[in-house]
Amino acid sequence: MSSPNSLSSPNYFRPYLGVIYDLDGTLLQSPQDYPAMRRMVIDLAHRAGLPPGELNVHMTIPHLLGFTRDRMQQLGLPPGMYLRFEAEVNRRLDALELEALPGVRSSPDALEHLTRMHASGYRLGVLTRSSEAFARQALHQTGMLPLLDRLRTRSDSGPIKPDPESLRVLLADLGVPRDRAVFVGDMPADLECASGAAVDFVALVLEGPNAAAREEEMRRKGARRLSHSFRELHRELTGAAMDPAHPGASPPR
Repeated sequence: MSSPNSLSSPNYFRPYLGVIYDLDGTLLQSPQDYPAMRRMVIDLAHRAGLPPGELNVHMTIPHLLGFTRDRMQQLGLPPGMYLRFEAEVNRRLDALELEALPGVRSSPDALEHLTRMHASGYRLGVLTRSSEAFARQALHQTGMLPLLDRLRTRSDSGPIKPDPESLRVLLADLGVPRDRAVFVGDMPADLECASGAAVDFVALVLEGPNAAAREEEMRRKGARRLSHSFRELHRELTGAAMDPAHPGASPPR
């Protein structure tokens, strides 16, 4: 059976009840230095016993963590060593994220889009690998936090993105069936998460450096529905333009 994201876009608007958003790069733009974060993870992995040369900065942080966990097992290192490594990674990531808070901005038209979706009765959530402290403060200072019903972050117990189970758990918390939900994100990991959970996906590629390359990558990874702005996204999800004359339709119950 094909996944919902490998099909051509339908010529009708699916009656969504809930929308899940990625955070950084989607709802928010932040000055976080992701290459520096990856270098930090690699350095800590080497200190924990991994041989040099097996990790590189082109690997995502989830990939770095997963590889390190599996490699430590292969090397016969004590299980507690990985737990200490992971805890130190998260501690340092938390600090780096909080340092970036002053530079966080909402993506263009994101606040208006969320305001209209919230007013129309959609159940809205955020699924992110950021910490809860960063996510809540960033959403608070951009005015978005009161519009969201649930957040799921790496600070939560249990699975985290890109594990598809993290999306299933969030949707269950919202009371939204998977066939009436859509996940909006900007990275291949978001698409991977949605496809694994059998949830519809819309790639959001906003204007900016390397936008064309990012769009090409998303399409190459299998994204079939793509928006270039929150105004395009709003029409994609609701069938209504985001202007005063078309405030947006309520989700079918």
